[in-house]
Amino acid sequence: MAAQSAAGDLDRNDIQGMAMRPYRFPFAHYHLLNVSDAAKARRWFGGVAGRCTTVANLDAPPPLAFNVALSWQGLSAIGTPEPSLSSFPQEFQQGMAARADRLGDVGDSAPARWDAPFDKRVHALVVVSAMTAADRDAASTALLSDLRDNGLVAASTIDAKLLPGPDGKLVPIEHFGYRDGITQPAIEGSGEPALPGAGIPDAGGWRALKAGEFVLGQPDETGAVPDLPTPATLGANGSFVVLRKLHQHVWAFRDFLRRSATDEADAALVAAKMMGRWRSGAPLALAAAQDDPALAADPTRNNDFTYLDDLRGTSCPVGAHVRRLNPRSGLTGPNGASVHRHRLLRQGLPYGSHLPADAAADDGAERGAIMLLVNADIARQFEFVQKVWINDGDFAGLGNDKDPMIGGNDGSGFFTIPRVPPPRRRLKELPAFVSTRGGEYFFLPGIAALRSLADTAS
Repeated sequence: MAAQSAAGDLDRNDIQGMAMRPYRFPFAHYHLLNVSDAAKARRWFGGVAGRCTTVANLDAPPPLAFNVALSWQGLSAIGTPEPSLSSFPQEFQQGMAARADRLGDVGDSAPARWDAPFDKRVHALVVVSAMTAADRDAASTALLSDLRDNGLVAASTIDAKLLPGPDGKLVPIEHFGYRDGITQPAIEGSGEPALPGAGIPDAGGWRALKAGEFVLGQPDETGAVPDLPTPATLGANGSFVVLRKLHQHVWAFRDFLRRSATDEADAALVAAKMMGRWRSGAPLALAAAQDDPALAADPTRNNDFTYLDDLRGTSCPVGAHVRRLNPRSGLTGPNGASVHRHRLLRQGLPYGSHLPADAAADDGAERGAIMLLVNADIARQFEFVQKVWINDGDFAGLGNDKDPMIGGNDGSGFFTIPRVPPPRRRLKELPAFVSTRGGEYFFLPGIAALRSLADTAS
């Protein structure tokens, strides 16, 4: 086991920013690269380290961020020595497609249906995030030009940005129309304000999660520091990024609400019960009867709850999307003991155009979300959430019920809405509202580790 370190020992200049801080840039390009010349690519990765945005850089929010990560195949392609490659966790070595069954990526979400280049291989991910489209585009143009003669080939670029609100201004909503990005973990030493509800309930307040839940080489919630990939100079201050390209079946979602509800007000309630929040972002845990935009707009209140006073789910159903992804203190017994060991830092943005509200049918356009999920342990964090909390209802006594919004539903599933007084309301024949269209596991090295790649040789 590696030597322990305290939060004060965090080298925030050596940790890439997206490992600890939620990005709030409205525009991004996700560049997917493949290695064509190992030696040249190693030199490029080593040389680009100084351009990467660090945690410290985000204290004064920059207009642009630049971050670099590699898949296990990418590390192999640049000639990383075998002892080092084999020291990485098995799930990272295998990659996302090989673990599709475990993740519920079957049927319409199966790897055979994934978009290029995820249908073959992806060696590296370069994320360009910016406050303006012009800055993002200029940085991406410079990046793609820089790849020439540097042993890397651009396989694809995914264009992502915030969606327009009713007034045309870009706002943090997703394609189903709900405010996004409210629930993010507070991480010790990140420099991000620890808002109520962002961490772990503690003596009547909230405390941030240990940095080791997201950064390698730091103590996690158990107080331990898990072994690093070798050499330590490569693993230290790194993290893992799970990329998911998720297509959203927006018209199918709207059509399901129309068929399941009695009127528009009931459709809004049903959707809120499925999501766990109203469209504004107001949580059902605090606003069960009706939407409360003022509550939703207050970051000191909109996430300040635990579910302890709603264990039966009469305010927010236990199976609601946001409650499944972060059950907080709403789980009791052995299932609740380690609930905070499965948190994920979410990055990413929507892709594709907004489906007009008056659309009479699915227009067939590609639209959805690029999810970048940051964690220190892919199996314990991302894969656990995906397999257990999203696709298996037994963790909360829900039987075969899956997440109603992003679970692997196939038209035969149910969603239960408890009511007082009974009887409960049960929605049936849930179709899939989201389909996986690609993804991969990436290692996000520390800055010094990126520089060391220039000297790597197999």
